[in-house]
This record gives sequence, structure tokens and C-alpha cells, in this order.
Amino acid sequence: MFKKLLKMQSSTQMIVAMFIGFGVGLFFGESVGWLSGIGTGVILLMQMTVLPYIFVSLVGGIGKLKRSTASLIFSRAGVIMLLLWLLALVLVALMPLSFPFVETASFFSTSIIEPTAPIDYFKLYIPSNPFESMASGYVPAMVVFSMAMGLALIGMEGENKHHIVTVMHTFGEIFSKITQALVKVLPIGIFAMSASAAGTMGVDEFASMQVYLISYFALCLLLAFWILPWIIASFTPVTFAQALRISKSSVVTAFATGNIFIVIPVIVEECKQIMREHDSLSDDAETLIEILVPIAFTFPNIGKLTVILFVLFAGWFNGTPVELSAIPSLSVSGLLSLFGSVYVAIPFMLDLVHLPQDLFQLFVMSGFITGKFNSIAAVMNLFALTLLTVALFEKRLSLRPPQLIKMSLGVAGSVLLTIVICRIGMGFFIHSPEITSGVIANMQVADKVPTLVKKQFPVVGKTPSSPIATVKMIRERGVLKVGYIPSNVPFSYYNNAGQLVGFDSAMASKLAEDLGVKVEFIPFDKDQLSASLKAGFFDVAMSGLAMDIAQMDKLSYTEPVLKLNLAIATKDHNVTSFKSAQSIMEMQNTTIAYVEHSDIIKEAKAFYPNLKFVQIDGYKNFFRQKGDKYDAVVISAEAGSAWSLFFPGYGIAILENKVQYPVAYAVAQDNQSLLNYINNWQKLRKVDGHQDRLYDYWMLGKGASEVKPRWSIIRDVLHWVE
Repeated sequence: MFKKLLKMQSSTQMIVAMFIGFGVGLFFGESVGWLSGIGTGVILLMQMTVLPYIFVSLVGGIGKLKRSTASLIFSRAGVIMLLLWLLALVLVALMPLSFPFVETASFFSTSIIEPTAPIDYFKLYIPSNPFESMASGYVPAMVVFSMAMGLALIGMEGENKHHIVTVMHTFGEIFSKITQALVKVLPIGIFAMSASAAGTMGVDEFASMQVYLISYFALCLLLAFWILPWIIASFTPVTFAQALRISKSSVVTAFATGNIFIVIPVIVEECKQIMREHDSLSDDAETLIEILVPIAFTFPNIGKLTVILFVLFAGWFNGTPVELSAIPSLSVSGLLSLFGSVYVAIPFMLDLVHLPQDLFQLFVMSGFITGKFNSIAAVMNLFALTLLTVALFEKRLSLRPPQLIKMSLGVAGSVLLTIVICRIGMGFFIHSPEITSGVIANMQVADKVPTLVKKQFPVVGKTPSSPIATVKMIRERGVLKVGYIPSNVPFSYYNNAGQLVGFDSAMASKLAEDLGVKVEFIPFDKDQLSASLKAGFFDVAMSGLAMDIAQMDKLSYTEPVLKLNLAIATKDHNVTSFKSAQSIMEMQNTTIAYVEHSDIIKEAKAFYPNLKFVQIDGYKNFFRQKGDKYDAVVISAEAGSAWSLFFPGYGIAILENKVQYPVAYAVAQDNQSLLNYINNWQKLRKVDGHQDRLYDYWMLGKGASEVKPRWSIIRDVLHWVE
């Protein structure tokens, strides 16, 4: 069996390794998750020769050209190649429209407020220091430098040029041999990553991978069997049927082997033959075909460009779609990075749009299925480029307006139809998660102390007042009275069991436990806070209170408990609009609700006179509104993320200038005893990690849902392990 595997072609070995890996992952489950490390090591080995190979292949390949040949190729074939690239990039940018809409929500993540390093386009594209560009992995800059050296060599004559070209060719062969040797261990990496992914990836994630595969297959098939043949038929003497006929054997071979290089001679001969049939092949044109196809093979082809779709899918998969404004930069950088290997280009592009590098393993895992389909598009790209260039060279290029209009409408219609069919079809098996609200609605306060929760609001002037209680008095009566704001997610709210829970509810329970007393929760209205504390309705208010300058002469705040991040909560489709000050200033007929932060809102009214600001009693009035009375609400990113779990149709936009504000607890102004105690208690609980654990649970959702072992045959079918 093992000997048979060794005798297989490398592409077959990879496919077999992938399926064996899937089987091992499904059998053993999470216990084979560690294999991902082996897969990562193999991929890093594969990347070892890529940047040097780009350099020597471009310098040697371009440098060996004659002036006349180079001029011909870059002036005519170059323009056609650029137009075909542009077509492919536009189609890739449109394909995410086929991804089904998935309404998702998640707990707050600190990653959304971390500053993202701006892209240094000068370093990315200009090799001011080629060694730094190579060391930093700036592939586009390396391509620019390599092409500059190659073009400079074209203008040289004599032995020196010959020696340099020979050296580059020799180094290219060395790197090719190293790569061929490394390819022998690539099936091991494919097996390891497939096993790890199958053992640890959830069912929903597997379903999501189908979105990428289906949209990718549709894109490649559309390009290879419809758009490119139609372009050939519209501009050259070759008909649509003839374009499909002459490419059939090359397409089948490339699909079966995943290797385009071996069909280059076939492409050359088929192009010559079809142009002869149309009396469009002079001796110079024949020479042009023989030169053009091998040279075009060294440049990124349409099939290779389609892998950029994976980066757009990765954003969708990760819940952070690539923004429209980032697509041009991604396309240009992706094109230049694809002069090298996809194993360098994809990690580079993921990093460019700030997506996790772990997603690269999904690309590698699916690469030997998708690779066969992009081979089809690559072969048709070589046919289209060659036939269009020869037709232009022979003055047989047809530019009839009726034909161009017909082709444009046909291509646009076919793309639209493909996107609609994919979106509707994939919508049947990709669904929005239905458990997000259940997670936060079932969270519990861990510290169990005797608790009484009152739901009746005390009324100043009607409800009997009590003396302001010091720490000693609280211990003597055996109860800590805590004020809370109902429905103040995630600080104080009722779960599905009707229990009062939340970050501050948990902190209050811990404070009562440390005081050795029971805890009693009393609701209050924020505008009555100072009066309620003075009346002794409760001892301390603990409910995500933003420190308010206007209240500081009426009550005493403790040291800040948390620093929250100011944000905007709005419908998912409006989130991007609120991320920049410029787009906010362009809004019209927009109403922004707010609950607190009067000082910030005052500044915002002056800065954004185009917006209407309306104060509301609580955040639930916004999220549970009927109709569209309010377009957005000013809220903390932490609270907004929690609310979005209950209402997944809403998302969070972090303000461009990243404003933070402190929240604290409040006691009566003269209650110095309790103020000192809480401040010191809070410092203790910060140092010992208790407050951080509560923050992780209530704000970040760590441990909020039960993590069940991934389904596996060994555990769930055979019951050999627990």
C-alpha cells in the first residue's frame, strides 16, 4: 500500500493525503489537533525558496529578451494582459456578493479597539532597500526591483549579460530542484492540516467552507467556459465553438494533473493551427506565439488571480468582511505578490487586510481541489492572451460596436445570474446562528450569597428614607443594599431564569460575600441617583455608571472600575458608514439616540450639525424600537456587543478617534467609610485577578457557553474514550 502511494503522481498523493487526513480527523477528533503544527512547518519550508525564485526568474526571464521582442510583448501583449487582469480582479471583487447573508453577533473583543498599523504603500511598492523588502516579505517591491533589473539587462550586450542570465537560470534550476524535493513532503503537511481541521472544525465551519468552494468553482468555470471564449470570439476570427474545441485537450490535461506547464507546447500548436485556418498566421506571428506563451506563463494568470477570492471569503468567514475601500489595494498588492507562490501571497494578503494567519490553513487544505479549477481558467487565459495578441499583430482584431455591446451585456448578465444562483442556492444550507441570545440570556452569577432582588422603584419623598450606612452599620444589619439599573446589559439584567445577573451584579455579590453579609438589589432611575443615595434607599450604585462631571458635587464616585470604549450601535448594513467622521458628516435625516454622556453629546452636536440627537431612558428603548425612529445609539462597545447578542441585526462601529470613558460605583457624598472600603476592596480584587475573571466572563464571553468535544467516531460511535 505504502509503495503504491510513493509511485503516485504528486498531485494524486496530495489528494489521497487530504482524504486520509479528513478520515483521521473524523475518527480521532480533537486529539489530533496538534498535527496543525506539522502542517505549518511544512508550509514554511515550501515558502523558503519563493522570494529568491521570483528574483532570479524575473531577472533572467526578462533580461534574456531582445529589444524588439521585449518591445512587442510589453507594448501589445502587455496591454492585453493588463486588461485581462483587470477583468479577473473585477469579477473576483464581485463574487463575494454571492456569499449568503449570515446574521452574526459576538461578545466584545479587545481586537476591535486595537490600533491597526497603517499600510506603508511606499515600502510596499518601492524597493528603496531591496534587502529590507526581501527580509520584510514585501513581495510587490521585490517584483518591481526584479523587473527593473531584467529591463536593464535587455539594454546590455556582450558576455557580461550572458553570464548574468546564465547565473540567474542556474539559480532558478537550483531553486526548482529544492522546491521539487520539498513537494515530496507536502502530502505530509496536507495530511496533517486536513486531520487537524477535520478534528477541530465545527459543523458550521465546514458548511461555511462550502461557500468558498462553490463560489470559487463557479468563478473559474464562468471564466473558462463562457467569458474568455466569448472575448476570443468577439475580437478575433476564432468562433466561440472553435475556442472551446482547441482548448479541450489542454483544459482536461491541466485539470487532471493540476499542472499548466506541461500543456504549454499543446497551447502553442493549437494557437498556430487555428490561426492558420483563418489565414492569420505569418512567419512573424508564428514566432510571436512561440515566444509569447512561455513568457506569459511566468506572469500571474487569471487562474492565479482568482485565489484573491479566498481572502475576501476569509473576511466573511471571520465575521470581519474586507471593506470596499480596501479592495483596490488588496487587488493590486495581490497581483504583484502572485508573481511568486500562493503560499507567500495568501499570508501576505491576509496580513494586509488584518485577518488571522490561521485562516491560511483553510486555503492550503482546499488548495488541491481549487487548484484544479484555477488550472482550467489559467489555460483559457493563455489561449485568450495569445490569440488576441496575434490578432492585433496581424491586424485581424475586430472592434465592431454591436458585437462589443452584445458581449458586454452577455458577460454582465451571466455574472449577475451566477451570483444570484449561488447566493440563493447557498442560502439554503448556510444559516445564521440561533444560539447567541441564548448564551448571554443563560449566564449565571457564580458567587452564591443570600440575595433579594426588588423590582419596585423607590420614590424620593414617598418611600421612607434611611440613614446613610457606614461599613460598620452594613455589617451590623447584615445586608448590603445595592442600586441597579434594570436591562443594563451586560452590567445588570435579568436572565432567562429571572435572576439578576451581569458584571456589576457579580461584583456586588462578591463585595457582599467579602463583607460577610447578604445582598439586596434595589432598582433606580439614573436621574434620581444622587437623591436616592442621600435618602439611603441603597448603599452603593453598581450598574455600569459612567462618571458624570455634573454629578460629582452631589455624590462620590469610587476609583474607576473599567475603561469602556465609546461606540455607535446601528443596523449591520449601516456600521461601515459610522466608522469615519467624513461619512458621518455627509449623513442626512439621521437620528442618534443617547442615554448618557451629555458632555460628549454636547460636543458632537456642534461638530455634526447635520445629525439629530435625542435622549432616551434606556438602551432597550433603542434595540426594541418599532420602526426606525432612531438610526443609531451612542453606547459603549462592550455593552453594544452584548446587546447585539440579543439583537443580531445590529452591529458596533468604533469611533474613528477611539474615545474611552471610565465607569465607577457611586455612594452618598458623605459616606467616606464605605467609599474607602470599596476603593481598597476593588484594588485587592484587581490584583488577585477576580475582577479580570468577571470581565472575561461577562464582557468577552469566555466560559459563557459550554464547550463540547468535537464529534468523533472514537468517542461518539465506538465510545472508546470519554
